[in-house]
Amino acid sequence: MRLICICLPISGHAAEDRDMVLEGLDGDVTTNEYSAFIYKLSVLPPPPTSNIGNLMVDEKDGARLHGMQTFYSFTHDRRALDSAVVWSDAFLHARNDPTNGRILWTGKRDLCWPNKATNDVQALHAGAENGDVIEHIVNTARLILENQTVWNETAPPDKFDFGATYLERAKTYVRECQRSADTTIVPWFVRNTKEGYRLYYPDSPAYLKYCEESGPIPWNQQQELVGALLRLAQCHRLLNDGNTNIAYYEKITADAARWFFASAVPVSARNRVCYNWAYVVTLNPALEAEVTTESDYDMFIFRAYEASLGPTRQQMQRLINTARFVMYLGTNRFAGRINGTSNQRRHERKFLEFEWIEMSVLDKDFYNMTAGAVLTSHEYFDNLPVEAAVLKAKHFWAAAKSTPPAIEDASGLPPMPRRNSTIVTRHWRLALGITLASWLAIKLLLMFLRRFGIKNQNS
Repeated sequence: MRLICICLPISGHAAEDRDMVLEGLDGDVTTNEYSAFIYKLSVLPPPPTSNIGNLMVDEKDGARLHGMQTFYSFTHDRRALDSAVVWSDAFLHARNDPTNGRILWTGKRDLCWPNKATNDVQALHAGAENGDVIEHIVNTARLILENQTVWNETAPPDKFDFGATYLERAKTYVRECQRSADTTIVPWFVRNTKEGYRLYYPDSPAYLKYCEESGPIPWNQQQELVGALLRLAQCHRLLNDGNTNIAYYEKITADAARWFFASAVPVSARNRVCYNWAYVVTLNPALEAEVTTESDYDMFIFRAYEASLGPTRQQMQRLINTARFVMYLGTNRFAGRINGTSNQRRHERKFLEFEWIEMSVLDKDFYNMTAGAVLTSHEYFDNLPVEAAVLKAKHFWAAAKSTPPAIEDASGLPPMPRRNSTIVTRHWRLALGITLASWLAIKLLLMFLRRFGIKNQNS
């Protein structure tokens, strides 16, 4: 099914900001939905000039760039691609300068994107977040390389001498981000073990001193790292440039996915097979289930599935089942943890983020649930990546036949543990308080009895 391209100009000086539109879940993307998204691109603030505060990472400005890429991936609207190029230019230009830039924990001016202010106690920090910045930039290159019709056409104004055409721009993104991966990611975070490639924080006293992280890398940060490597591998294959890292990077990505699913515990909820997992492999998911806000980036494991690098359709369905049958609490309500519990710190949410929504092309009921929550909560008004994810899934299901996924036999599996770590802590503190109060009461009683006994003897 083809989408109608709405001819609206992209201008950085639009006078009025308007909400985006979502006119329902059924049918294809409407004219109003399409045009409202394109218009929103024209009124966005300029891209960030640095990664301080992780602006180019996670669900911040990095997510906005991701939303542009998602919209272009199913519309091929050049205005979305041009916005992505402008933002990718800014991201790459913000990279630490190797001559005059900041000296990081390695003692070098690494080709990374510092995320701490220069006066911060962790000003020398450079961690897994750099992978996410690389992924954002190189994903724009991938979209260009997949569409040869644009290669030799003139790209948006070349402010930083990255190349006049789209192909030149894409080659610059890949070349420079490859340099960053070679120096800031692979040597420090990838370990070759007998079980396969594993992602660990650098085993360096300097890293521990300035970054205060050690051991296995949490799952969400692993997806930041392998996202960079997978996108580079995909671009090298599209360029057919003979780069020898393709199989290596894909193996790292596949091994990370295999490690995640090996640690995820199959559980039963509402007669469905779901998963329970923790923030990092060293934690027990029965005691410390993953937080919903952290699970968002865990779901980028979908990229490994799309690239046929190990994750199975069954494994992806179990993740979807976790959202559908455990995390979902009713209209506009999702639990603060993946085990269905919430508290003041890990509070309920009104919708699931775009990383979850992107998987809804695998399950029509999951699409209806996630897109429905976006519709009723009005999250689509200003959330660019969420709106893009919903519209892409909407377009997919307008043309695709809905085939219900196979239902696994969940009998024999343990139920999802519902332990809430914060509540457990509060109960422990309450018990401790009662114990202390009892001890104090006994001490006072003994003092009274001793005094009373002494008075009786004197009398």
